[in-house]
Amino acid sequence: MIHVVLLCSKMLKILRHRRAMESICEACARDPSSHSFKKLKESNDHVLYYTNPSRAKSYTDTEGILTHYDNVLQTLGNKRWSWIFDSDGFDWRHAMEIQTGIGLAKLITRTYQDKLERITIINPTWHIHVMLMIVLPFLSEDVVRKITILNDRYYSVVEFI
Repeated sequence: MIHVVLLCSKMLKILRHRRAMESICEACARDPSSHSFKKLKESNDHVLYYTNPSRAKSYTDTEGILTHYDNVLQTLGNKRWSWIFDSDGFDWRHAMEIQTGIGLAKLITRTYQDKLERITIINPTWHIHVMLMIVLPFLSEDVVRKITILNDRYYSVVEFI
């Protein structure tokens, strides 16, 4: 009997999470690996997000990715936010998604830069440097100052939690 209660409790939790995710991103509600922008940690006044585009199945879905980011960031309220961008595996296929990079740069600059504390790029490939050169003109000077590239060694996301 206790196993049935635990199973039902777990299923309810999964359903609640799925419903919440549907309001953020329908594609990710169906398949959580569609896009890559996840909350890692949250405190009273700050949220830390993580992304690794090479692990996203739908990295060519520019409109869906931009909607996903926008919907997630709309939930910030008065909280500040930081973003860990893991470039491990970021290659030419991802660098070719120029409109996604430009769209994210515009979205952050126009709507979310005031609450942005920092963007930390870890495990950079030369492809991410190319993408940065392309999107820099679409970022405000304020956002550019908040970008740090850590290229001295391999980093695990666990180090930032």
